[in-house]
Amino acid sequence: MRTHHISLLTEDFQQNFAFYTGILGLRFIKNSINQANPRRRHIYYGDFMGTPGTVVTFFPIDNFRERTDGKTFFSGIHFSIPTGSANFWQTRLTEAGFEVTVDGLGRLHFVDYDQIPIRLQETDDTAFDWHINYMSDVPAELQITGVIGAEMHVPDVAATGRFFEQLLEVPVKGNVIDLGGVQALELVQTATDAPDSRFGRGSTDHYALAVKSEADLKYYWERAAVLGYTREVFIDRGYFRSAYFIEPGGNRVELATTNPGFTLDEALFDLGTTFAIPPRFEAKRAELLAHYAKKGVYFDDVQSYTGTGHLENDGKIRAIHDEQGSTRND
Repeated sequence: MRTHHISLLTEDFQQNFAFYTGILGLRFIKNSINQANPRRRHIYYGDFMGTPGTVVTFFPIDNFRERTDGKTFFSGIHFSIPTGSANFWQTRLTEAGFEVTVDGLGRLHFVDYDQIPIRLQETDDTAFDWHINYMSDVPAELQITGVIGAEMHVPDVAATGRFFEQLLEVPVKGNVIDLGGVQALELVQTATDAPDSRFGRGSTDHYALAVKSEADLKYYWERAAVLGYTREVFIDRGYFRSAYFIEPGGNRVELATTNPGFTLDEALFDLGTTFAIPPRFEAKRAELLAHYAKKGVYFDDVQSYTGTGHLENDGKIRAIHDEQGSTRND
């Protein structure tokens, strides 16, 4: 069972956008709403196609409090980068003003503007075809290839491990929830008398794992009832269908289908360029646009991909194709 996406909280949209597109080289793929509270935004990043497994989403909340990591919380985002690209990324991040450390396994560690721990780990994967973000200045052969995990802090590692083994039928090896290949959630023991965690800027709302179909969702939903695990909600998110569970430690774990995907309401070249909302919110489009306009939000942060260049931080496209039609990615 592989990663589908990870969702977190950010305080400053512009800083967040600059970091994940301008520095990490991800594509801004969806400019939408928090479906539980449509008067708050929900933004998405990923590879060029918004492929499940590459997606990171954020709920921007202005003037948000600092997070408190206590008894139960997810920590960080683990990304995969191509073999041999660590030096490029270390140099790029250092030149951008980020302090980078390298662990004994050669993995890069740093934090983003919301103090979210980021880890870059070399794997054999490389971006290819339309997974390559042609709107980034990061060379195709060096681009981030996906989300491969996070830390999961819980007061009872064994109980959380049983949740993944019994309900989701995912193997747990020691303190590692094995999602297949290099993907893993790493369990970290917290003190049982630690204070409750408090959400704030940089907190992780949930980690989502991918399933193929709604039939799979229903299987796990019904299985959770039989096994006595906490079920939160079964819902159609438009871009995918989801079932949410609360694992014994208190973290939210989502299962999400891989279809219909983010081209449900925007063409591939137009991802992230419009105010995109699932069909069930369409009747409130004008009302929501008026609400956001009062806050100075107009959902026009990026332009469509034209096939002639990549996106700069100022929102303008810079040409990368020469007159003969070749590109820097040849």
